[in-house]
Amino acid sequence: MASPTLSIFIISSLLIVSSFSNAQPKPKAFTFPIRKDDATNQYYTTIQLGSNATTLNVGIDLGGNFLWFNSLDYFSAADTYRPILCGTKQCRIANGVGCIFCFLSPPVPGCTNNTCSDYSLNPFTGTQGYSGLGQDVLRVSSTRGAHYKLNDFPFQFSDPVLREALAAPTVGLLALGRTRVSLPAQLSSAFKISEKFALCIPSSGGNGNMIIGDEVYRKPFQQISEAIQTTPLLRNPVSTYGNEVTGNLSIAYFIDVRSIRVGETSLALNKTLLSINKRTGEGGTSIRTVRAYTSLHRSIYRAVVDEFVKAAAAKNIKRVASVAPFGACFDSRTITSSKTGGDVPTVDLVLQSSSVYWRFYGSNSMVRVGEGVMCLAFVEGPPNLTGPTTSIVVGGYQLENHLLEFDVSASKLGFSSTLLLSDTSCNQFGAA
Repeated sequence: MASPTLSIFIISSLLIVSSFSNAQPKPKAFTFPIRKDDATNQYYTTIQLGSNATTLNVGIDLGGNFLWFNSLDYFSAADTYRPILCGTKQCRIANGVGCIFCFLSPPVPGCTNNTCSDYSLNPFTGTQGYSGLGQDVLRVSSTRGAHYKLNDFPFQFSDPVLREALAAPTVGLLALGRTRVSLPAQLSSAFKISEKFALCIPSSGGNGNMIIGDEVYRKPFQQISEAIQTTPLLRNPVSTYGNEVTGNLSIAYFIDVRSIRVGETSLALNKTLLSINKRTGEGGTSIRTVRAYTSLHRSIYRAVVDEFVKAAAAKNIKRVASVAPFGACFDSRTITSSKTGGDVPTVDLVLQSSSVYWRFYGSNSMVRVGEGVMCLAFVEGPPNLTGPTTSIVVGGYQLENHLLEFDVSASKLGFSSTLLLSDTSCNQFGAA
């Protein structure tokens, strides 16, 4: 007969084995849908937050600091919401700015006492809000279909004024920027997965996907991923985000564009505009999903437009009156079709060498603005009133139907050519 001690040991061992056998496998990556709101040209995803798994549509911001939103649905069911208190580790991780004292009883999201606080920015209006930071459980789905909980996910329940100009289906913005409280950073830390994410942003009427972590894609995307070009992700030494602490590194993603080609012609540009001024933070090239179209510094924009018009004329493409905000528009009846959109001059962002370039075909360089009229889908960049002015901001329209892989830990961007060349689109993107 076994001794009581041995029996207890065997039972305990069985309980441990049972516990592990019933536990979910360690996830490799998580998946989130991406949709486009055609009325605003904004891209958004869906998350579930809180004990009741409140469903929230939130815009995708590559340069965002943290998740912020305002939702009555969440407010009425926020029984597991907890504020991030001043002076805590969570507050330091979030780089909170200041402390809010609000004595409503009982405390509710948006009004809690001794709460770590920060500014949030609506990049569509330039409006800033100052509110406390909180945390709640975020429910996520792995690429293998299993469901997980990320406890204590940080965010801001913001002032409702920040919802102005957001796409109608959305209530806030989800941050993918280079912070410790962005969604990729939090998932990487909590589940010990690679700090990388892939974006496949859909065009109008389509569906895309975001995969956070390291996963094998379904065909043909695995082959596309193996053939993508890569370029370093740069850090701007000066904050370009209006409410960041002065002197912080920018949380946005920058790449090193050395020149621009239109067709076979390399443009004569002021090269100082293409590099980041390490003292002022001016210049350089960033990638932002909250910009509808790629914006260019005035002198760069004029050079691109002039050469594009010249190259289009050589293809017998007829120019027509411009339609704001676009500077070059054409008679669509004079543009022939191809598998990559209109057969127009290509536009290349040339990176660390002449053989590494990001090419935009007609599907990403031309936009239909009316009956019989298509325009060059680049705009002149306005001055940045909240921080240093970036010379080139690659916007959402140029990102559509490209596979983009952001390896944050290795500080590297992978980018494919247009998926249309492979007879596919972001509608088919996902894990194998």
